[in-house]
Amino acid sequence: MTATAVAALLIILLGWFAGRIGVVRRDAAPMLVQIVLYVALPALVLRIMVTSTLDASLILVPIVGFAVFGVLLVAAFTVARIRRLDRPTTGALLVATAVGNTGFFGVPLIAASGPHLSVAAAIMYDTFCTAILTWTSTIWISSRYGDRTADGAPAGPLWRNLLLPPTWALAIGLALNLAGVQDLPDWLDRTLVILGAAVLPLVLLYAGLVIEWDGIRRAWREVTASVAMRFILAPLVAYVVAVAFGLDGDVLRTVVLMAAMPTAMMSLVIGGWFKLRTDVIAGAVVASTLLATVALPVIRGIL
Repeated sequence: MTATAVAALLIILLGWFAGRIGVVRRDAAPMLVQIVLYVALPALVLRIMVTSTLDASLILVPIVGFAVFGVLLVAAFTVARIRRLDRPTTGALLVATAVGNTGFFGVPLIAASGPHLSVAAAIMYDTFCTAILTWTSTIWISSRYGDRTADGAPAGPLWRNLLLPPTWALAIGLALNLAGVQDLPDWLDRTLVILGAAVLPLVLLYAGLVIEWDGIRRAWREVTASVAMRFILAPLVAYVVAVAFGLDGDVLRTVVLMAAMPTAMMSLVIGGWFKLRTDVIAGAVVASTLLATVALPVIRGIL
């Protein structure tokens, strides 16, 4: 994982440099997300779910994620009360801390990090925990602490976001796996491999393009607290709960690493809808994504 993390840091910096010198325009960044969400990530998820050896213990993985979320939420709220933060800042700290970037960052990173990790467990964590929390609790927290009119929010029911292509890919892949189909035709398998391999570099280039240092400077206290909770408290809670549930081996290591993923980029979008302090969330996204390239190998080494 160390080599993958170093490569990730270099690609992030390459994205930042490309944006800085104007080779890639900053307004091209959303297109990278669309490509990942609608093309590359579904291909990665589908192939992994078809070819993985599924274990009954995977059912417990999302439960560990919900436990981590609950503890982080209480911890972030406690920090906000101690520091007497206003409501928009409190909401920003909560959403920046409680949900990690397990889909765009976690799943492809685990997939690229070699043996002794469970990519199937990573997908279970993201789909049945993070995705649900993103479109339920993050929306609720943001509306409670921000502007409830949410003028910038898209029209239509938000639950539809749970049915994006990666979710369909998981359902199809899981159905095929349970039906005994674990070998895909060579032409299809190779297509999925090539598309899936694009997820991590595209996400890292996106992270580099959207780096803003001002958010970290303006809200360094809140950003520091959020990052500390994500990289210290979250993996500790995940380890304790996972061991209590009897998880071990590759699944245990993966669950702990997924709990320690950087702040979810979608939290910044949702926080902006409800007029939370986006400098706090943006600062947490940038700082945690950069530091993840150091923190995750350390956590992996401890495990």
